[in-house]
Amino acid sequence: MNLANDTLMRVNPLFLRQDLMIEVGRLELAIEDIRSHKSANEAESLVAPLLSRIARLNEALGRLLA
Repeated sequence: MNLANDTLMRVNPLFLRQDLMIEVGRLELAIEDIRSHKSANEAESLVAPLLSRIARLNEALGRLLA
């Protein structure tokens, strides 16, 4: 069990950063798709949680760079 914990602690921050950036890109594509296929009122209610998620991911990216 300690070996697994040690391995998790040694994950390269570059990989974590890349994964976070990929997720942000996916969310941005989803937002773009929603806005192009839904009415403005309907789109904003669907987009709000995605924007919140992007904000949290950007905070995590900022902590990785610090």
